[in-house]
Amino acid sequence: MTDAARDPSSAPSLGRMGILIVAAWVGLLYFAQDFFVPVILAALLSFLLDPLNQWLERHRFRPTLAVLTSTALSFILIGVLIYVVTVQVLDLAQQLPKYKNNLVEKANSLKAANDGPIGRAVQTIKEVVSTLEEKQPESLRSPSEKPERKEEPVAVEVVPSTSDTMATAKGVVQPILSPLGTMAVVLLVAVFMMLCRDDLRDRIVHLMGRGRLRLTTHALDEASRRVSRYLLAQLVVNVTYGIPVGIGLYFIGIPNAMLWGLLAVVLRFLPYIGPWIAAAFPVALSIAVSNSWTVFMLTVGLFVVMELVSNNVVEPWLYGAQTGLSPLAVVVSAVFWTWLWGIAGLVLATPLTVCLVVMGKHVPQMRVLDLMLGDRPPITRSDRLYHRLLSHDEDEGLELVQREAKKTSSVAAFDRIALRAVRLVEMDYADGLLLEAKRDEALLQLREIVAELGDARALDPGVKPAVLCIPASNLADEITAEMLMEGLRVEGVAVECLSSQLTTGETVTKTKEMAPEIAFISVVSPTSLVAAAFICKHLRTALPETRIMVGLWFEENQDYARRSARLENLGAKRVLPTLERAVAAILELVPPERPGEVGAEQPKRDAADQSEKPEADIAKV
Repeated sequence: MTDAARDPSSAPSLGRMGILIVAAWVGLLYFAQDFFVPVILAALLSFLLDPLNQWLERHRFRPTLAVLTSTALSFILIGVLIYVVTVQVLDLAQQLPKYKNNLVEKANSLKAANDGPIGRAVQTIKEVVSTLEEKQPESLRSPSEKPERKEEPVAVEVVPSTSDTMATAKGVVQPILSPLGTMAVVLLVAVFMMLCRDDLRDRIVHLMGRGRLRLTTHALDEASRRVSRYLLAQLVVNVTYGIPVGIGLYFIGIPNAMLWGLLAVVLRFLPYIGPWIAAAFPVALSIAVSNSWTVFMLTVGLFVVMELVSNNVVEPWLYGAQTGLSPLAVVVSAVFWTWLWGIAGLVLATPLTVCLVVMGKHVPQMRVLDLMLGDRPPITRSDRLYHRLLSHDEDEGLELVQREAKKTSSVAAFDRIALRAVRLVEMDYADGLLLEAKRDEALLQLREIVAELGDARALDPGVKPAVLCIPASNLADEITAEMLMEGLRVEGVAVECLSSQLTTGETVTKTKEMAPEIAFISVVSPTSLVAAAFICKHLRTALPETRIMVGLWFEENQDYARRSARLENLGAKRVLPTLERAVAAILELVPPERPGEVGAEQPKRDAADQSEKPEADIAKV
């Protein structure tokens, strides 16, 4: 046990230390963004080009030649895009004066619309405000509303300055050269990252993986694979979005449709705001190119349809589980990285968060990142059902089990969710974390869920049950026995369940009267093992032809094997850990088409089975 575990008072200091470390990293990322942003962009570009490099290497390109070839193709593609965009922009600038008359007509139509109800309402509000301003006494007006005194104009002479000229030139050139310089740095760093890929990988493994080589290697592989697939999928999504947009705008009649399609491809790399910016230009142009509103409505409709198709069909199909992020994590990460690094942070938000989630998955100290940002459920379905039971939310608990039953079966749903929830109830009760009243409330709610999902038809009074489910001692044992009963009823087996209110002696007597072919004893907690052993011993003596089975609903471990062996020594023919295996074992002996009859192949009990074991065996269980 660690010192932190022994001394609870150390936990707050560890929490404060973690907060200080996170704050230090955030501050470093903020103030050193001019260094980190190009490096991370270069890493993402290398991830994006890595599949092409691997493809070239598989076709007998040397690694260096493959990197140079992929980089050259990237330069060519970027150059072609810049050329096409420049040509389209110049062509658009020449055509803009043609749309002057259309804009005038649109303005006149909007002016004519002022005679409608909305226009009259706006005009009325303006008149009321004007009247109030005219009648307000001058003494009550604010200083800004008081009339200003006219002053004599002062002659001003403008003297050109060399510094002003240099500042103007700097203001014009810097916005152009700064992105180009950043792009050059990104490409250069990306080239060296790809050329030194293996060496860089070895250095990272040596730095982070001393003593954890396998874990670090697996984490790096998973992070690179997720980011590469995400970037490739995003590129495909953007292209499949931009091409239909360009074609649609061409047939609608928007000039320079190719420009707007390319712009849509590029701007969709900006999450959330990119599609809006891409749509703004052609929508604004659609107002100018026609004297009617039809072109405008068609353009807006095109972008709405493309967004719906892309967001609900293409993106889920291509992305799938590529990122491993929860939807909330995607939004929160976009807000955080945008606040930290602006537009560059918005572009990098998802890839960076993917890397953090992978680190949280493989590094125990950072497990909170995977818990808060990952797409895996934070708690199991059985934990969720247990929480719903404690919250008295029986409807949502029923819905949770029903969803699993629809995907698999009712027995599987009982086994994977409800049975484990019963274990949690009993564990908390045994540890003193749950009062007896709360425990009974949770179990009774769970009984209602089991009854709702099960077969409501009870066994006819005159029909002898082939299987009798026997709770070992308490309500938890009874509910799990009812789960087994409901699962067997669905299969067409004649089955009945005794009550946990019976004493152990009454249970044995009742079982003797019913004389089933199979007596199945249900045991949830170790506290019921003594009662189960007592029932096994007495049933084996009183009903030698009855096959005794026991469901030990525990986790299988060394103690489980020891307890199973002792119960088998007392007369149990099978000890089973899950409901699904129990149903399968019973169906081998009681076929659904012949309920109530055990197959002729059933082996006879030997004399050793019928011999009575010492009472000490019960105490050993």
